[in-house]
Amino acid sequence: MADGVLLDWEGLLAGTADARRGALRDALTAEEIGFDDAVLEHHGTGRSVRAAIARLLGSRAADATLAELVALRAERSFAARLAHGFAIDPVAARFIELAQLRAPVVIVTAAGRAESDSALRLAGLHDSCAAVVTADDVGGDAPTRRSYELALEHLARRRSVRAGRVVVLATSLPTIRAAREAELRTVAVGAPAHVALEADAAVGSLDGLTLDAVDALLGIGAERPA
Repeated sequence: MADGVLLDWEGLLAGTADARRGALRDALTAEEIGFDDAVLEHHGTGRSVRAAIARLLGSRAADATLAELVALRAERSFAARLAHGFAIDPVAARFIELAQLRAPVVIVTAAGRAESDSALRLAGLHDSCAAVVTADDVGGDAPTRRSYELALEHLARRRSVRAGRVVVLATSLPTIRAAREAELRTVAVGAPAHVALEADAAVGSLDGLTLDAVDALLGIGAERPA
């Protein structure tokens, strides 16, 4: 059995990609900064607002005042868009409800604390999670290896854990790469082929997926290490 399950509520529990891209678009347009939709998609998917803005600004990110202004605009726009409401995926919510009965579930997200708490409460899952690690916990740049190291520290306070027995369910390339830097096992969920190739395993969706099935995909045995 896995020692823990880590996942981002964005992309799994709620589809916020359009809201995030729209927020980045709003912020860049307000500052009259040109952008290409393909570049926006590449740098904006799976990253925190600040991490995406730093990449989208390129050499102009060296202007700390500009970078901060654009990031603040994007964060406000993203929060405003989410405030209009978003749908919770009942399949993902059910998976989390069942998984936390077998292993601790930690949310590791590129979103901030406020929107993460709001989303988890909306889904009725806030108390089902052992911990929530947000972009705010790692200086706004997420996901990173440090995001997952913090998650492991939370797990270690509850039980003995080994990184190789902790599972990360991921929908984006930045998430998979950050998790693997922390030596965690990754399962791509509903990801395009080029993203899924970088994970240890892949599934089309969480529909019908159980923690036992995840263990089998990754070859995690039933016996815990001594």
